[in-house]
Amino acid sequence: MRKSLIDTDTLSYVINRRYPEVESTAAQYLRIFRNFSVSAVTISEIVEGLESQANYFGTSEFLELAEGFEIIPIETEEAVIAGRILGALTRADTKIGEMDPFIAATAIQYELPLVTNNTRHYQRIVDLGFPLELDNWRSL
Repeated sequence: MRKSLIDTDTLSYVINRRYPEVESTAAQYLRIFRNFSVSAVTISEIVEGLESQANYFGTSEFLELAEGFEIIPIETEEAVIAGRILGALTRADTKIGEMDPFIAATAIQYELPLVTNNTRHYQRIVDLGFPLELDNWRSL
């Protein structure tokens, strides 16, 4: 098992204890690495989801939980890689969410596998030649 960047969907599965296989792998991961590494974008996406449901208590609980995460900011290097990904996706006439290229760029910049259940979605980035490694804890 390698240190990885945890995508928004997988982090949500862990928090909500949605899938036993994800829970089990997450527990094993935490025994080895002690905390989850996530993009600052993932924090934004989860807070957006909670706030859109007016779940302010949930937002507070999540932010308290997130204090134990390694939160990787978006800096110039990640922004440039994300811009290249967005440009390549536009040229290929294939779109993914506007925020996902920033998460992918963070994984690429830090040379971390991206743990996501949305591998088909991120595979478009890999297919364009970007060195993004994907992992899915639901299919182990």
